[in-house]
Amino acid sequence: MSYFAIDIDTGEKHDVEWFQIKRKKVALCPICDSEIELRAESSIVTSAHFWHGKNSICTSIKKNRKKYEDLPASQIDKEAGKKLREDVKNNLYTIFLTCNALGEGLKYIEFKELIFKANEKMIWDYKGLQLNYIPYILILFHEMFYAKGSKLRDEKFYFVLEPSIKYFDDLWNKQQSIKQSIWKISPDKGVLEIIQIKQNLDPVPEWFKKATEKLVI
Repeated sequence: MSYFAIDIDTGEKHDVEWFQIKRKKVALCPICDSEIELRAESSIVTSAHFWHGKNSICTSIKKNRKKYEDLPASQIDKEAGKKLREDVKNNLYTIFLTCNALGEGLKYIEFKELIFKANEKMIWDYKGLQLNYIPYILILFHEMFYAKGSKLRDEKFYFVLEPSIKYFDDLWNKQQSIKQSIWKISPDKGVLEIIQIKQNLDPVPEWFKKATEKLVI
C-alpha cells in the first residue's frame, strides 16, 4: 500500500487526504507508473491507502522487493574500476555522510559492512559506474533500517529502485529510460519518500576543511 500518489491530470504528488478531498479514486504510482486505486476510505480498521491490484510487480510491495546486492552487471570494466576504487577511497567521508543522511543515522560500522558487500560483489568494476551513485548503491544493500534503538527514525524502512531494472548498471547506463531516484519504503505504510539521485557528491563543508587544517596528528 501507499499513502501518496501522482495525480493523473497534473503529474503532481499528493497524499491520500488530498485525493479524498478532490474525490479522485484513481492515481499513478510514483515508482512503477501504473494506475492505483484509493481504498478503505470508510474503514474504521484500516486507514485509507492506494492499492496496486493483484499481480503487481511494483517494488513498493514488500514481496516484490529485490535483493540488490545480487543484481548482476551487464558489462564489466576493470580498468575503470581501478580508478573508481581510488576515487571512493578519496571521498569516503562524503560518501559516508550521504549514507548517514539517507539512513537517518547509519552507523560507521554499518557503513563498513556495506563497503565489504560492495567489495564482495566487485561493483566498482560495473561498467559506467560513477562516483555520485556510490552512496545510493550502498544504501540499497542495507536490509532494513529499524526504528527501535534509534533516536532519529520514527519507523523502520528500506530503499528500492523502480521494478524495470534488470541489471544494476541499467541505473546509470540507461539514464534516459530509468528514473534517477530511489524510494524509501515502509513495510507497513508503503512509499514514504522519493529521493532524487544527485549528480555530484555533497562537498565537504568549508568549516570542516578549515578546522581540520589546524589539527595536529
